Amino acid sequence: MIRFEYYLRRQSDVSPAAFQTAWQDNLQVAWVDVLKPLGCQRALAVSGQDNELFDQMNRARGGSMQAPYDLVVELWWTNEAEAVRVLTGGGLARLAGLVAAQAAWLNARQSPAWLAMEYPQVNPTPEDLVASAGSLLKKLQFPLQHRRDLSEAAARQYWLQSHGPLIRHHAPDSGIARYVQVHRLDHPVNATIATVLGFECPVYLGHAEVWVGPGGGTQQARRQASRAAVEDEAKFIDFAASTLFAGTETLLI
Repeated sequence: MIRFEYYLRRQSDVSPAAFQTAWQDNLQVAWVDVLKPLGCQRALAVSGQDNELFDQMNRARGGSMQAPYDLVVELWWTNEAEAVRVLTGGGLARLAGLVAAQAAWLNARQSPAWLAMEYPQVNPTPEDLVASAGSLLKKLQFPLQHRRDLSEAAARQYWLQSHGPLIRHHAPDSGIARYVQVHRLDHPVNATIATVLGFECPVYLGHAEVWVGPGGGTQQARRQASRAAVEDEAKFIDFAASTLFAGTETLLI
């Protein structure tokens, strides 16, 4: 599946609590109205959380990670051609207009977006896990940049061919119910996305997403699995240019 990823930051004078209240009460409705005509198969919102779990994950990775995003909007199409046709045929302009209309809440300049392709690693059937409010599932969102001593191609290869199998190996102990790598596409439309949406910050190599359930191994086994994951991440991820946070998922379409 081809995905459009839009990582959104609130304005600095808006508190996290005020933003989440506004999203639930009125901002979300406008997004659904704009997204429905785009013909995507699915649309999902992830509300980011800056909490103790973020602090723990940040400390484990050196303590200098970026702040969590306040909102991630994700759209799915079955193929690249359809996604590009919709986005360049007015979809991006509609999204830019919506963010401009919500400028009291959303900081367009600090909200990157790109087209991506997903690579499931640990995947149930059907693919219908949703970490909604009150769910026993936790959703972790990990937009990441690669280390600058690695080429982008080398980092992608390691992420997919070495890190993915390691996470799959430890998944039973980690309590991972699903794990997907979402790699940014090397496609010229990403330049168009940046121009139309007007953000002034780097895009990411992609992101990892993990749904963690209440199961898993012993506490010691879970700690060992977490340690192995972090040690391996350090081989290809620039932690200071990345972030990792929990989020609550809401199906928009």
